[in-house]
Amino acid sequence: MGTEHPAPADLRLQLAQLLQEHDRLAARLREGQTHFRRIARSVWRVQEEERGRFARELHDGVGHNLTAMLHLLAGALASLPAGAGLERARSDLARVQAVAESTLQDTRALSRLLRPQILDDLGLEPALHWLVRSFSETHGLGVTLDYDAAATTLDRDRSTLVFRIVQEALANIARHSGATRVDVTFRTGERDAELSVRDDGRGCVAQAALQRGSEGGSSGLGGMRDRARLFGGTLSVDSAPGDGFRVHVRFPLTDSNPEAET
Repeated sequence: MGTEHPAPADLRLQLAQLLQEHDRLAARLREGQTHFRRIARSVWRVQEEERGRFARELHDGVGHNLTAMLHLLAGALASLPAGAGLERARSDLARVQAVAESTLQDTRALSRLLRPQILDDLGLEPALHWLVRSFSETHGLGVTLDYDAAATTLDRDRSTLVFRIVQEALANIARHSGATRVDVTFRTGERDAELSVRDDGRGCVAQAALQRGSEGGSSGLGGMRDRARLFGGTLSVDSAPGDGFRVHVRFPLTDSNPEAET
């Protein structure tokens, strides 16, 4: 007695059922990814809001108190009579004044790193110009910025995304590259935005750098890639030993799923 095979109609029915189940599982996976991205972006937004609050407290609270202290110290130094054996007191007050001035500068720098007020007040382009200028002055590197984006194309979250990625990329260059020149390029099209940060440093094996970033290594690439993915973007690198390093990020200007914004 021969083996009985399913009829073609039964096979078609089974195949249709399998395809329907596949579609249901794929839809559930997409829903899960969208839900996770929405939660992750909400957490990221709260973190940025907290950074902004701390930055304002440092600038308006600690910074103003230090400024007032410096005025008092300057007044005390000016009121000391010449001579009269007060050289030691004058020297001590001058040292306190120098420490207070240094602390004020550090406080202002920390406030700007946490959340630069210029980003919220004037927007992304002035904030990036400030960032590259500050980096160039601090590290003695030639840094250029090529910015070509309409002011209305980026929302607040995406402006923060670009700023943070450039900030992290520049920090990586300072730590690892040995570069003398950095070129930052940002452009927007009808649907997508592209960011590139390229240096002329010692370079590395690109895949190894990405792997270290994925494993939580010190390159910072993992964090940059995770930020880009929150907005449906991608991050790629181009490098070779002795041939510099380039980070390229591409992301859509809007969410395909409106719920991802909430």
